[in-house]
Amino acid sequence: MLSPELEAKALLGKSISDVYGRPLGRIIGVNRNQFGEMEGLEVESPGGNVIDIPSKSIMLTPKMVTATPEWKVDAHELSGEIATVKRRIVALEGLRDKGDVDREIYEELLEAQRSGYLSKVKQTEALVGALRAKLERTNNQLTSLTKHLVNAKLDYQSGEIDEASMKLAVGSIEPSLKPLIAEKNDLSSTLKTLEDLLPAHVRAS
Repeated sequence: MLSPELEAKALLGKSISDVYGRPLGRIIGVNRNQFGEMEGLEVESPGGNVIDIPSKSIMLTPKMVTATPEWKVDAHELSGEIATVKRRIVALEGLRDKGDVDREIYEELLEAQRSGYLSKVKQTEALVGALRAKLERTNNQLTSLTKHLVNAKLDYQSGEIDEASMKLAVGSIEPSLKPLIAEKNDLSSTLKTLEDLLPAHVRAS
């Protein structure tokens, strides 16, 4: 583990991108808790705004700093937590069947596990709703960019613009398309994973 001084030297001024390769900006600050542990980074975006990125989203390598979207981190955490609660309920029922736990204690523990499970289901349901909305926005962005790309090629084919203008348009659009497609695929697969975790009556709503 790096000392706060070395950590700051390793991070400050560095560029940071998201996992899809899009530049997020330049690291200008390190947020710490009262124990000096890093809680996140302050990043100056290309537009000059300052955004906070929590430490759970940050991945450090010797060559680069990348940020995983919070929704992806949250989805991974919820998937693991729900799986753990389900395993504990099964294990508890196994103890009951073997007679290794008193009935009163069993019911108390089962109620606690069920309460925890329902809490995680509600969190998952909320995240699923947010991801559905984000996927819709991402699809709309993809549709818009694809139309611009087709229009640029159409304008060239119809003689309305020259080849240089067409290549300029295509070159400005395609770099934005690739990360959006990757994000869309990631959103779709994450959404499917989360929806499969939900009880059937919740999933259908």
